[in-house]
Amino acid sequence: MHDYIYNQINHSISFSKNEIQEFFSKESPDQVTTEELEGFHVHLTDIIKGTLYHDFFNSLTVNDNENVLSNIRDLLKKKTQTIRNDILNKYLQSENLHVLMSNGCSMYAGSKAINTNDKQEHTTLLEEFNFTKTVNNQTELESVIHDLARARPEQALDRLYEMVSYYRNVLQDETIHSQLEVLVEKFKRVFIKNFVLTVNYEQNHLHKTFLKKLVSRGSKVKKANIFTLNYDLLIEKTAEELGIHVNNGFVGFHNRSFNPSSFHLDTHIQYSDGGRTFTKGINLFKLHGSLSWIFDNSKPPYGISETQFDFKKNYDVGEVTNIPDCIIYPVQSKKTYSLDLPYSEMFRQFIEFCNKPTSTLLVMGYSFLDEHVNDIITNALSNPDFNLIVFSYSKKEDEWISPYLKGLIERSMEDSRISLFFGNFLGDFQYITSYLVPYPNSDNTEKVILDTIKRLKGEMENNV
Repeated sequence: MHDYIYNQINHSISFSKNEIQEFFSKESPDQVTTEELEGFHVHLTDIIKGTLYHDFFNSLTVNDNENVLSNIRDLLKKKTQTIRNDILNKYLQSENLHVLMSNGCSMYAGSKAINTNDKQEHTTLLEEFNFTKTVNNQTELESVIHDLARARPEQALDRLYEMVSYYRNVLQDETIHSQLEVLVEKFKRVFIKNFVLTVNYEQNHLHKTFLKKLVSRGSKVKKANIFTLNYDLLIEKTAEELGIHVNNGFVGFHNRSFNPSSFHLDTHIQYSDGGRTFTKGINLFKLHGSLSWIFDNSKPPYGISETQFDFKKNYDVGEVTNIPDCIIYPVQSKKTYSLDLPYSEMFRQFIEFCNKPTSTLLVMGYSFLDEHVNDIITNALSNPDFNLIVFSYSKKEDEWISPYLKGLIERSMEDSRISLFFGNFLGDFQYITSYLVPYPNSDNTEKVILDTIKRLKGEMENNV
């Protein structure tokens, strides 16, 4: 089952035994067992991709030819049409539309999940750490650092920052402090290598679909605002390929510097007959920084400039020498770090835009672990005309689900302004862009064309 809560009602996207009979190569729908039906729903994402590699299907006779899969996709489109209509009519055409995107939206292009129990390079780095110079309580300190390998990356980095500060400012132990700083820099380098530089910028077809849908909303609505917690440049590169204007807060040509007042600028094309059309574009806010940012004290008041990024370069951990300082790394206490410039200005803009009248915020690929972002969403919900729609890969029954998301689920039962979509289908960026977020008027256009053809055929038959 793939669930969503909309207007205080629990719904599910599911298939009946009759609808999937041909998939299991059954002669009678009664032969499709409850176990098979449940397995079908669990592995729906793999089925419509055509990648049936799960052990569950190895023991069953399935008909996975393209015609059968195409029929399933068509059924799925019909089952999600109500969702598309609701998103189009009540959200996508909102006067002030905002989108919050995080790591889950870049994973199809090679970004990796940060919070996972799998052993990764940063955990190995912590497990194998040893002081290169003898220090007091060496064994005890090394044991503390080894234990951090079992924590989430943001918790581990938070603790390392605390230790660095303690031995530098309180105990003033230069030997321990300097070695811990080296460890922190290695941790950050490994993070950049394994979670940011893994993105394949040629694999951006979903971003293309999503951006095209955003900018095709029509000339009567304001440009959409995208707030992202990602460091990668998928949005910028995709928009450039599509000819979509991106306003990311930087101005200039050769030396681009951060100027947040540019977010309130708009551009239009002036025609010789006096008419004009506004250019299609988006405002892009990189709330946690970007690979293309660098500190530059010659660019007051924010001291940030933007550089070109080499998308074709093959990076490895040895080459990542200039660790971007203009990034809020995955620390637990992100609220503290986001109060510094230019992040304070970015978050101020986030608050300001979300508080505009009749605002809608679409949230995708976000785990609700950033307390500052959560605070802003809570504040926005105090406005009676604010609407929140969340696509969550985590299911509401998952034990590792964010406490804040749990609270949103409970609140949505009484607050019709909150809509939530759960599961590995409704919360997956691929299916959000393919099935849930529509092109404006796409479903209506198909219906109008079909009705016109039927009517014309009927009139032709009556005249014969």
